[in-house]
This record gives sequence, C-alpha cells and structure tokens, in this order.
Amino acid sequence: MHVLPLTALLLCAAADARAEPTAPPRTPETADAVLHRGPTAWDRKLHDALGLPVWLDLAFEQRTRFERLEEPFRPGEPDTQTLYVLRTRLRIGVDGPGPLRWLAELQDARVQNVASRDFTTGAVDHLDVLQLFVSATARDLGGSGLRADAHVGRLTLDHGSRRVLVRSVFRNTTNAFDGVHLRIASGTGRWRVRAFATRPVAIEPGSFDDESSSQQRFWGVAFEDERIPGLGLDGYYLGLRDRRSGRDYHTIGARGLRPPGPGRLDGELELIGQLGERHGLDHRAFAGHAELGYTLACSWRPRLAALVDYASGTADPDGEESHGFDPLFGGRRGDLMPTGLFGPFRRSNLFSPGIRLAVAPRPDLTVRVKARYWELAHARDAFAGTGLRDATGRAGRRLGTDVELGVQWSPAPWLTLDAGYDHWFKGSYLDRVAGVPSRGDADYFYLSTEVRF
Repeated sequence: MHVLPLTALLLCAAADARAEPTAPPRTPETADAVLHRGPTAWDRKLHDALGLPVWLDLAFEQRTRFERLEEPFRPGEPDTQTLYVLRTRLRIGVDGPGPLRWLAELQDARVQNVASRDFTTGAVDHLDVLQLFVSATARDLGGSGLRADAHVGRLTLDHGSRRVLVRSVFRNTTNAFDGVHLRIASGTGRWRVRAFATRPVAIEPGSFDDESSSQQRFWGVAFEDERIPGLGLDGYYLGLRDRRSGRDYHTIGARGLRPPGPGRLDGELELIGQLGERHGLDHRAFAGHAELGYTLACSWRPRLAALVDYASGTADPDGEESHGFDPLFGGRRGDLMPTGLFGPFRRSNLFSPGIRLAVAPRPDLTVRVKARYWELAHARDAFAGTGLRDATGRAGRRLGTDVELGVQWSPAPWLTLDAGYDHWFKGSYLDRVAGVPSRGDADYFYLSTEVRF
C-alpha cells in the first residue's frame, strides 16, 4: 500500500498552479436543509423555467446506474449479475404564511434487467411518499439570537458521520421516519442541539404502501459543537424499540473531527456503544472508527488517509449474550465500500484497516483510490448481511482485501457522472465456509448519471 503515498506526491509535483474555484451562487435554503448533510438544495432551474411564484418551489432528480457483479458471495446468487437501477425524485416546496413551510418529496426506485436469483434487496420501492412535512423556523427565538427549527410529518434524516443514521445516497431506496424533529442552534451555527421522536417507515416494493407502525420506535438527541477552531465535537444518544425484530436498546456515541485542509493533518475518532436486549438476550456491543489524513498544499489537493473500523461480534453465538453491533439506519458507502448490488461488508462483527487517496485535478472532478483489509471480529459469528456463518469457527476470520477506484465528474451544475470499480481478493474464510456460490475473486463495476433541476 506504500504506492498510494508516492502517487500523492507525484500528483502534487506535477499539478499546475490553479486559482481557487469561485464559490457557486447561493441557493434558497430548502425546508429540509437542517435535517441533512447531503445535497438537498436545488438551483431553481425548473422553478425559473416554469415562471413559478417565489413562494413555490419545484425540483426534479433522476439517477440511472448500471451495475455488474461477477463471482458473488451471497448463497444462491448467479455467477454474473447485471442490473440497471433507476431512482426518480420529485420535490415540491411551499413557503408561508409566516415561519411555516411545507415540503413534499416523492420517490420511485426500480430495477431493470432482473434475472432469476439476482440480488435486488434495498433497490425497489415503486412510487411512494419519501417526505411530507410542515416546518417552522424562528431565526431569532424570543430575541435570544438563537435559531429554532421544528419539523412534523414524514422525514428523512442525517446525523453526524452518518454511520448510524443516514439519508441514503448510493443505495437506491431511502429510509424515512414519521414523527417530529426539533433543532436549536446558535445564530452563527457554531453549535446545535437536535432531538427527534419517530416511527421508522417500512419500505415495501409496491406503490404508496410504505407505512410506519407503533411496533417500532426510534428517537434520539444530539449535540454538535464547532466553537473550537479546527475541531468538531459530537455527542449523541439514540433509542430503538422494535418489537417486530426483538431489538430494544440504547446507542451512545461521541465523535471528534478535525476537517481536512491544505498542508495540515486531519483526523476523526468516533466511539459508539450499545446496551439493551436483542432477541431476548442481553445486548452489549461496540463500534469505532479512527482516521488520520493529510492534504498536500497544491492545486490537486491530494489527501492521503489511513483508517481503521471495528464493530463487535458475538464470540459465542450459543451463549446468553449478544455482542453483534447493530448499525441502526447508518450508511456504508462513505467508509466501507459501494453498496447496491455489491456491499459485502457491514458495520457488525468486523475489523478493517485501510488506506485511501483522493485527488481533485479540477473543481468538478474527483478521483478516489482505496485499499482495505477485512476480517471477522469473531469467527463463530455471522458474516453480517451475507447469509454466511460458520458456527464451528474453523473457517477462520480472513475475508480478504478489496481495492476500489472511483471517479466523479460534474460537467454542469445539474449533471453528475459517477463510475467505480472494486476488486475483492476473497480471503480464506470464503474458501472454507459453506454456501458461497463462487470462490473466485469478486469484480464489481458501476456507472451512473444523475440530473438535478
């Protein structure tokens, strides 16, 4: 893996001096902006083209992705799978009267070219309501200088690092929640307190059939602080009670973040613990992420980072305790690997060190290279999310190493092209455990286009 640091130095030395890119024009803040870290704002092209009044907004987004997986790992899958994954969203926002705003978002998620036994979990949700809420914003609450936001209805949520709660980006379908969200922040936005109480929405493949149930409750509170220059601090508590799956536990986490910057070290440390009950067993689990990076001070801004992830597993699956970490509603794309048709690794029963390099030759172009080693935290527990388990532990823990290359290009503000290739050198565990459809190394490729108006 020492090739990646050398590559970063060569790229920096070869890059021509460039002026800093100009900041894009500000766009109106959407009603769900404080709920998410992702790009939910739109630039009003559709609004202006239709001559809509200032209090009414409209946005359209469509993503089409080609995916191909060879030599799969989940039991029962064919040797080669090729899918076309489509996701379409329509958003309508209405302002007023006073501090009130309404937002509706419809989503349609489909898969084409599906053959028998192809993996489509998490990819299909025909036309449904993704968000439908009313919000109220006070930008100077009672003359205190504080900003307060309240949302009631169906929401999508991001939190912190997005490892335990995310509005899905790569995955074709998206988690939603019915309930209330409150946020209070300083006038400068340097610190924030968030709280929510919701019922998770079950994703069904049909049209307008996604519903929440009183059998499931999800709530939490978080504090985010950026008052120390160059350092962000998060602390949070999340509660989940799910009578359907026998999960009833509490998740407590803390994170420190020094954001990347040219010519300086950056880093992140997040520690997460879980307590409660799972399937009638006492549940105690732990997960952590540590990362140390450096960005070279040149025009391509090469950033090289070393990182490690750990998520506990259950050493004795026949015992009276559960220790497999549950990532709740978190994402995997940012830290781990592409999901979709691929996505073998989940934040449960896992240990993985790795190295990552990202460069930006132009403001609209990013290239990423990643290499990670993978193994089970405990040999007798499940390889989470794959359907594979060796209760004897004789298959060992080595899952192998994957190398990923990704390129993202935005030739226009309304268009993004994204392509990636991942080669997984499967470890000895995949040679020994029962049920693996193919012992050969896995190859995954995707190419997507996304338009936003």
